[in-house]
Amino acid sequence: MNDHDAIEGLKRLGLTTYEARVFLALQKLGRGTASEVSDVADVPRSQVYGAAERLEERSLIETRQSTPTVYRPVSLEQARRQLLDRLAETGAETFDYLDGVQGTEESDERTESIWMVHGNDSVTARAVTLAEQADSRLLYATDDGSLVTDELLETLAGVAERDVTVVFASVDESVLSQAADVAGLLTFQVPPDRDIDVSIARLLVADGETILLSTHTADGHMPSGADSEPGAAGASASREVAFWTSETAFAAVLAGLAESWLDVPFD
Repeated sequence: MNDHDAIEGLKRLGLTTYEARVFLALQKLGRGTASEVSDVADVPRSQVYGAAERLEERSLIETRQSTPTVYRPVSLEQARRQLLDRLAETGAETFDYLDGVQGTEESDERTESIWMVHGNDSVTARAVTLAEQADSRLLYATDDGSLVTDELLETLAGVAERDVTVVFASVDESVLSQAADVAGLLTFQVPPDRDIDVSIARLLVADGETILLSTHTADGHMPSGADSEPGAAGASASREVAFWTSETAFAAVLAGLAESWLDVPFD
C-alpha cells in the first residue's frame, strides 16, 4: 500500500480527499501547523483550515489554540473506532431504511420478470434466498459437488425444520452423500434415464411456482435480452450463470415439467 491507496481507503471510510490528505499528513508529522500540513499533504493552505475543522468535528484530530494553530491526530485506535463505528452505524441505518421502503412502489410487471444472475457466489446467494422462501416443498438438484456448500446445506436443513418437504436430488451418488447426514433432507438419486443431458449446474424448484436454473458458460457473458439481477455486476469472469423466475406462468410450467421429469418423490 502507498499514500494513494491509504487516501482512497480513507475516502471509502467517509473522508473527503482533502480531509484524507490532511489526516495522512498529520500521521507523518505527529503535529503541525497549517503551513506544515500543506507542504506534506499537497493541499492549499487555505483548504487545510476547513479540512482540519471537519476532522476535528469527527473527533479525528485535536487543535491547540496558539499562533499559529497547531493540529495533531488522535490515536490510531480512537480514529479506527470513530471511522469504522460510524461506517457501521451509517450502514445499519441505511439498510433499515431500505428494508422499510422495500416493495412500497412495486410494479405488477415485476412478477412477470425473468432475472439473470452471474457468478457462483451470486447464484448461491439467490438460491439460498429462494430456498428460505419455500412454504410447502423444495427441490435442489445438482451433479456438481462444489455447489453443495455448508451454507446451502444449513439453509436446506433450516427450511426442513419448518415442515417443508425438502428433496436433495442428484444422479451422482457421491454428491448425494454430501447431504446424507443433514437432518430433515430427503435424498433422491435421479435415475440415469431421467438425467437432463445438458450442461445444467443446479436446479431449484420451490412450491411449484419458483424456479432457478443455472449452467456453466465458457466466458461468463450474459445472454442478450435478459434482465440483470441487481448486485450481479462485476461477475463476468465466473463460469456459472442462472435465470430465476417466480409466480409467473413460465415458472409454473417449467417447475412442473422439472418435477415431473425427474419424478421427484415429494409425497
